[in-house]
Amino acid sequence: MESDNLRIFVAGTGFTGSRILQHLNGLGHEVVGMNRSGICDEVSGLPVVPVDVLSGEGLEALAEQEPVDLLISTLSGSSLKDPDAYRTLYVDGPRRIADALRWKQAPRVWILGSTGVYGESEGEWVNEEVPARPLHAKGQVQLDAEEALHASFDQSCVLRLSGLYGPGRTRLVRQALRKRPFFKTDIWSNQIHGDDVAHVVGQLVQMRTPPPGLLLVSDDAPTQRKEIFTWIREQLDCPDGVYDEDHPNLRGADRGNKRISNQKLRSLGVELKYPSFREGLVDLLEG
Repeated sequence: MESDNLRIFVAGTGFTGSRILQHLNGLGHEVVGMNRSGICDEVSGLPVVPVDVLSGEGLEALAEQEPVDLLISTLSGSSLKDPDAYRTLYVDGPRRIADALRWKQAPRVWILGSTGVYGESEGEWVNEEVPARPLHAKGQVQLDAEEALHASFDQSCVLRLSGLYGPGRTRLVRQALRKRPFFKTDIWSNQIHGDDVAHVVGQLVQMRTPPPGLLLVSDDAPTQRKEIFTWIREQLDCPDGVYDEDHPNLRGADRGNKRISNQKLRSLGVELKYPSFREGLVDLLEG
């Protein structure tokens, strides 16, 4: 992809979408956001169009937009309770938006996916060559969405994100400060700061060649969760928590156990602001 300024349509203005919009705008690209209301305080001053992908309301109006170079879908269905709606949003959503937009050239479509599509459970290393084996229904929907994307667009890219954190998403810290913060003491945690997601996207956009069809986006340091929680408590001078196997949320912990490799991403020359959780959590802990 050429490094000239592009017109980029970002579908979704949540935790990652708002950051991507702001960062791409700062790089000089012409950006347009999309959400259901057409309002987003986090990206004040940038255009956001109202579109409801599930109902289709607002899709026809996208044809009135100026032609775009790139669509980045950050659509999130985490709040959806209806499995059919969840599938429609992820599997059909990017195609519906791309079909409604006008394009300068052949459509280029990127989506943010999840490393939750992997089913490894023994701390194995995972990279782009490892087959995805989702452990739960939502993971299968996300994998189906990836396959639908590649089947629909020749120029497509899936960015599988590991655990997101940053201002506004402080689950790691809140978990660490619970009286019983941890279960399964040897489980691995893979993280990526929300700002780094935006910076990764920005660097890929600036490259002269299109990105590969699949990239894992995670920091350099998969870490066992107990080490993270212990470090957080030390920084805040809190007493140790009870690290027990008889945790009331034990069943909910069965979401796999793997280490995400970002070597392919790094081999492209992509840099990270927060190469490990330590650098990324400093500002959150100070707050």
